[in-house]
Amino acid sequence: MVFRICGLILLTAAYCPVYAQTQAWTLWASGLPTGVYPRMVVAPNHDIFYALLGAGTNLGYVYRANTLEDSGQFEAMPQIPRPASIQNNIVALGYNKLSEPLVGIYRTDLSEPWLFRYDQQSMQWDTAIADATPTLGGHCMATSPDGTIYVGARWAYIYKSTDDGATFHVIDESASVAGAYPCYYPSWNGSDSDGAIFSINIDKQGRVYAGTETAGVIYSDDQGAHWQPADAFACVPGDPEQYDTMSPMLALALGGNIGAVGFTKEDNLVWSGPDMWKLGWRNKMGYCDLVDGSVMELEGLPDYLVQTGQQVSKIVTTSNGRMFFHSGSSNGAEAIGIYTSTDGMHWTLFNDGITGQNDGFSKGSLAVDGNRVFMATHDGKVWMYDDSLTQTTEPSSDIEAYRLTALPNPATNSISFSDGVNQAIIWSELVLYNGCGMVLSHILHSDESSSFLGIDDLVSGYYFVSLRGNDDLLYYSSFVKI
Repeated sequence: MVFRICGLILLTAAYCPVYAQTQAWTLWASGLPTGVYPRMVVAPNHDIFYALLGAGTNLGYVYRANTLEDSGQFEAMPQIPRPASIQNNIVALGYNKLSEPLVGIYRTDLSEPWLFRYDQQSMQWDTAIADATPTLGGHCMATSPDGTIYVGARWAYIYKSTDDGATFHVIDESASVAGAYPCYYPSWNGSDSDGAIFSINIDKQGRVYAGTETAGVIYSDDQGAHWQPADAFACVPGDPEQYDTMSPMLALALGGNIGAVGFTKEDNLVWSGPDMWKLGWRNKMGYCDLVDGSVMELEGLPDYLVQTGQQVSKIVTTSNGRMFFHSGSSNGAEAIGIYTSTDGMHWTLFNDGITGQNDGFSKGSLAVDGNRVFMATHDGKVWMYDDSLTQTTEPSSDIEAYRLTALPNPATNSISFSDGVNQAIIWSELVLYNGCGMVLSHILHSDESSSFLGIDDLVSGYYFVSLRGNDDLLYYSSFVKI
């Protein structure tokens, strides 16, 4: 049984939210065109837009309904002016603050358009103007509360619009990262840039995150003017040319094809694409506590369910803080479909009520409007779950966990722990983790307790501990071994 506090495992009763009523998805709309990889987004006026990345017929169409309707009544909008060299159908789907949809496509002729905005006044699609041209086109979009629009392209760069999608300015985010953090390139896979941008999302504080093809997760705190690695310890202190291989947040950089970036209610990060093989994880899905800098693989997923970064392409969060993603599919994968979490770390399968074709071809459609979540199966059906109808409560328990100070810190041979009033903590059980959240040792003192932890055998780096005191309370701490 485990309980997670700040990314650490504490030995106690399992964390199991209690739900006030049975949870299930309900059919909200049907009869939409069938295809593969549906796309959906919800605009500020509650209009919900639907499109398909791959469709056999009726290409170039976006369909519109409104989430305030008891059941979705989708209508086709005018067809986008599809260029001759278009690949697939609609890849990226977004909106502006006027609740007008935007569409990004792939095309192979660089002289042809790749980004379109619907003009509600003229009721037609206009070609968006950009000061650079990607090789294929627009892959993902995100719109901030102030209306700034970001488009991730393949290949390459991020594009930004401040005029509702009429024009876009190119941002060379790789050059921005390299200028401030020269250690970051070549990336872990040897790339001199981050390649394509496969996901963009914006947290409640306005921080813009981008999931890259070859260089993990990066972000900007100033609307795209400057970018930095999500790995806050990327470079060795005092040597910006040298990557810190002992960074506790290494998993954020050690990966690629980051198909999805999402946030907990507290704005902690959940993302796809960390290198599970090098990290020793069982899925390419990670959680990062941005307060204490810890990372861990998600719990509750079947082993080897998510084996590629782009297998998951959308993570959404309700106003209540409940998170959702679609697993996509991999060879031999079971339990495919929607997974949900209330803390970003512990996930459960949640396909209840969905009777449509909910397989790997239905990934990427999740959209959220407040506490209402929508997903589309590729057989032309849209399903809705209302999180406001389900109240979650914590188990009735007096169990708490307390943070301790490690002394000394940094340390070389041994450490002890003290509480907030400098009282030494005597412990009977301790679990030690490395910076990637992997358990290194589990120490039990059956007949006697200890106040010290020997660390002579540890390599230099960042470590976490969780422990049980002689008072039977649970504690956690962290330290640096030098």
